[in-house]
Amino acid sequence: MPGDRGRLRPSLQLAALVVLTLLAPAGLRLAGAWRAQPADAASSYLPAVQGSRVRAPFDPTPIGDLARLNPGYVVIGDSMAGSRIDPLVLAQLTGRPIAPMMHAASGSAWWYLVLKNLVIPARIHPRAVLIFFRDTNLTNVTFRLDDGWMLDTAAAEREDELNAVILSAMEGPWYRVDRTIDAMYGADTARRWIEPALTAEVGRTIVPSRRRRGAFMTSMNARFGLDHLRAMDAADLQAAEDREADFGRFVNRSALPLMLRDARAAGLTLCFVRVQRRPVGGRPPYQSPALRRYIRDLRRYIEANGGIFRDDTGDLALTLDMYEDGDHLKGSEHRVYTEILYERLPSIFR
Repeated sequence: MPGDRGRLRPSLQLAALVVLTLLAPAGLRLAGAWRAQPADAASSYLPAVQGSRVRAPFDPTPIGDLARLNPGYVVIGDSMAGSRIDPLVLAQLTGRPIAPMMHAASGSAWWYLVLKNLVIPARIHPRAVLIFFRDTNLTNVTFRLDDGWMLDTAAAEREDELNAVILSAMEGPWYRVDRTIDAMYGADTARRWIEPALTAEVGRTIVPSRRRRGAFMTSMNARFGLDHLRAMDAADLQAAEDREADFGRFVNRSALPLMLRDARAAGLTLCFVRVQRRPVGGRPPYQSPALRRYIRDLRRYIEANGGIFRDDTGDLALTLDMYEDGDHLKGSEHRVYTEILYERLPSIFR
């Protein structure tokens, strides 16, 4: 009867949806099998987070560049360092060459690899290696690990120690859910070929000309990069949360002990600079009691292991008018910040 058919239709639609959901893992796996791995795909140096894939080769060029420059100071970090330090000004103030080793949207895994595989092998002896970070970044080794390609040019064929701390850091329930989904669906493998295929199709639709398409895609990727997605103060990445501000829990699941150990063995002094986040209402940003305890413990640990700790937070010279978007400083303020840091760290700069 027509009424019975009307009542059955939603049930059939629901049943079809359930069947499609159950078949999705098999479909993704079949698609992944059909898309055979490229001949030059290799086992990942970080199997904790990546499967076999084509990786960019390790680039040893910076080793020779550092050896020839023989810098007095090396600066490592992400855009927090890049939007603060003016290498030319610092070189003028110290009378020594400066080697900036910075990559926007990088995390502590990249900083560690740069130190271990590029700075230390150059056999240089700078007065200090400065590493800039925000709040809990130093003990959050999984921060910004999604773009594995960023690590490639600084990573060796095997990175067993880094892989071990990443695996240790991924013991929480959400990581277990993620690994289970990947095991069922082959999601990571599927994403690696579906994502570029969809992007390429969009590019072909918008810009039919192959010659112009490459420039268009490059322009769009740059336009929607992290440095352009900071319209609101609150949109800045990695607002410290109390659940991450547990130093004792996370320190041995991070690359920080490896950095300090390797630097000490190489005779290098690490100076960790915690940048001040964007002031609010003319005052430094709020710090929860948990974050204050975390920073206290972080300072003690770094200093006990031969490092130097500098905390910009609360420095009255760092005012709101110096900030551009989020936690970045204006380009016109790089000289000012560099001069402030020079004055605040006489133990390494004079």
